[in-house]
Amino acid sequence: MRLCNVKLPVLVLACALPMVIQAADNVTVYGKARASVDITDNGGENLNRVSSNSSRLGFKGSEDLGDGLKAVFQLETLVIIDNGVESNGLLFGTGRNSFVGLAGNFGTAFLGLHDTPYKEATRVDLWGDSMGDYNTIIGDVISNSTGNEFDRREPETINYFSPRYNGIQVKAQYRPDETAGVDTDRYSASLTYEADPWMASVSYAAHKNESSSFAARGALPAISGVKADTQGLKFGLTYLFNEDNTKLALVYETLDQKSAATVFDRDAWYLALSHKMGNNTFKAAYAQADENDQTADSGASFYVLGLSHKLGKRTELFALYAATNNDTNGRYGLGTTGGTGAVVPASVGADLSTFSVGMNLDF
Repeated sequence: MRLCNVKLPVLVLACALPMVIQAADNVTVYGKARASVDITDNGGENLNRVSSNSSRLGFKGSEDLGDGLKAVFQLETLVIIDNGVESNGLLFGTGRNSFVGLAGNFGTAFLGLHDTPYKEATRVDLWGDSMGDYNTIIGDVISNSTGNEFDRREPETINYFSPRYNGIQVKAQYRPDETAGVDTDRYSASLTYEADPWMASVSYAAHKNESSSFAARGALPAISGVKADTQGLKFGLTYLFNEDNTKLALVYETLDQKSAATVFDRDAWYLALSHKMGNNTFKAAYAQADENDQTADSGASFYVLGLSHKLGKRTELFALYAATNNDTNGRYGLGTTGGTGAVVPASVGADLSTFSVGMNLDF
């Protein structure tokens, strides 16, 4: 095909798709196309944007190896659908959950890039992948970025997910540092219990030498010029009632640096309520981050209200209003890290707000 001879890296995946699908058994092509119009005030100026909200394209499949054993894989990438430009200048952006492994009665063991069990344990974010994403507070600390220091996706990981037994599942992940002379290993584990109408979870994450790695990439200033270990502990609880049309969710999180009082020492919580009425679902959430142990008045509050409307089985429209009210020394932003509309405050202590109208199509 002439198209495949065009010297554009963005076409490589498109040209390879027919071969991938024909060469493998049990392969599923899937994705999410998500975009919105955001009218945002970052505390200093108004920003009107068309945003891509963690849109993605993926392939997953398996091969039956016999005796209850199968090989599994997933390849997924971020897709920038608003202007086709990511940090590398391509339509296809940074990697998302991508792995290869084995699955059987023992559970699933795999290698690759994947969300931490800490992140996956509380999938109760009512407005995930939007300007109302709860990672404005949960998983984050006072910073200039919208990067989620603990609710994150780790590269080069070794993972094990147990089978679900009587509603209980265990997940564990280890990420070796792979850098000579620097110990930046990371660990994460979770325990979840699901039995209608309840879901409960506890999760833990530990990062070695957090301050040095963050200072190196500019997300945070060095903490007293020393390397330090950080950890996070998170609890989640969800309850369904009113014939499963109403959901109440609660998350509590505490982050801690072991050696000193720093920006990593802070507590936060998130409370959310959703109610389904036919094809419409009303969603409201509130979150609070306490001040950290290094800086007084460094906390923030966050709330989001909105309505989603199902147009079809896989398509919905939504409208939401979200706001972050920072304390005097708070610097929490708005939006999701995979979204091009995410913003940080124009200055320390600035309040942010957004009105967002969008469409989500899953396939």
